[in-house]
Amino acid sequence: MNLKLKNVLFLLTFIIIQSSLFGQPLKIKFKIEGLPNQDIIIAHHFGENTLVDDTLHLNNDGYGVMERDTLLPKGLYLCIYPDHTYFEFILDDDQKFEIETTIGKSADEYIKNMSIKGSQINEVFFDYQLFMVDLNQQSNDLRQALKSDPNNKELKDKIENLNTLVKNKWSDIKINYPGTFMSKMLIGLQDIEVPDPPKDENGNITDSLFQYNYYKDHFFDNIDFSDNQLLYSPIYHRKLQYFFEKIVAKRPDSVIAASDRLLQKLDGNTKYFQYTLAHIFNKYANSNYMGFDKVMVHLADTYYLNGKADWVSQKYLTKLKERVDKLRPNLIGTVAPRLDKMQSVEGYFYPLHDIKAKYVVVAFWEPGCGHCKKEIPQLHEEVFIGLHDYDVQVYAVYTQSDFKEWTEFLEKKSLLDWVNVWDPNNFTNFRNKYDVYSTPTLYLLDKDKKIIAKRVDVKTIISIINEKEKQK
Repeated sequence: MNLKLKNVLFLLTFIIIQSSLFGQPLKIKFKIEGLPNQDIIIAHHFGENTLVDDTLHLNNDGYGVMERDTLLPKGLYLCIYPDHTYFEFILDDDQKFEIETTIGKSADEYIKNMSIKGSQINEVFFDYQLFMVDLNQQSNDLRQALKSDPNNKELKDKIENLNTLVKNKWSDIKINYPGTFMSKMLIGLQDIEVPDPPKDENGNITDSLFQYNYYKDHFFDNIDFSDNQLLYSPIYHRKLQYFFEKIVAKRPDSVIAASDRLLQKLDGNTKYFQYTLAHIFNKYANSNYMGFDKVMVHLADTYYLNGKADWVSQKYLTKLKERVDKLRPNLIGTVAPRLDKMQSVEGYFYPLHDIKAKYVVVAFWEPGCGHCKKEIPQLHEEVFIGLHDYDVQVYAVYTQSDFKEWTEFLEKKSLLDWVNVWDPNNFTNFRNKYDVYSTPTLYLLDKDKKIIAKRVDVKTIISIINEKEKQK
């Protein structure tokens, strides 16, 4: 045996010895009494989603081992039983430990029966959960009693004492286990402290919106964006959801400003940036509130189509561009696209912008549409005639090419006294300009042809016009 071969064999032996000494970086032993020969699922949180990491088969004693040759991301993980009940545990720096429990009827029972070996942070975590189970029960009992006696000071003091105990518990964990996932999780759960508003020399508040704006601007101060740990828990997602549901005003411009401010803060952290942008985009791309497609268009133009979302496929970006290109011309607050080459029944051009009226309803419709047969006569009766005193005109656009079908319906339903037009040669490209993919599609414009509302029904148009007239 030559020297080189000896060296190789020595190196291989050394590697084998080293491997046997140090073992797998991740090794978690599960012992669940009362669950023999069953499969359990190990999963992790990622925002609002639960993603599976492994499936373990427990032996006849309820014992199983999860092993990996690489560490999993730090975060909050789940052990899910066959009946879909589960308990949570933490993966932090040390990912070698044992969890032992007994099958129970609820998560509380699993926690009470829990035994941890080799993971101090999980001992702290389960101790905290036991602490909270007890306090939650006490708090629920006190609050129930308070419903019967709302002015009982003793009950209120007891509830406040429980809140103090929780704060003290949080403080102890943060002090004794700084920088751990457990500590960051508790900090992330905490609300920020809002200072008193500024006052003048007479004690009068000089800025009534100070506390609201401070709270909004500092809402995410307790989230550590320097790493991704809290993405592997529901905490950041819930705060993000609450922020846009409860804190930010439900106006497109307010949402856009808040989104840009948050995304700028996250620019150095790819995962947080990606998750946040996708969450906001999906929320407002599918919003039931009229006008929030403006948020979708802004996010698409500023981030997705501007090269800042490099994780997204070119195929998706192409489809997204096609969609926002159809939305951009007809956003609420913009001047409605021109329809200069629409033709009247008599055959001459009748541009939309030639109409002089306080309100203009642009209605895209066709006689063969079931909803149109009901809604278009209703629009004529309740809006064109019913709101005549408010100077309302209707610009009714027939979307098909059968002149006879169109004019017969107009005569039959007595619809010849408003503006009827069509585009037999597709000069106007109205389908793309007004995003007409179904009928009827109704827009409400003001006297300057700015879009007030879109994709609304007759009742909504009546409500909007009446409300605007009341404000005068």
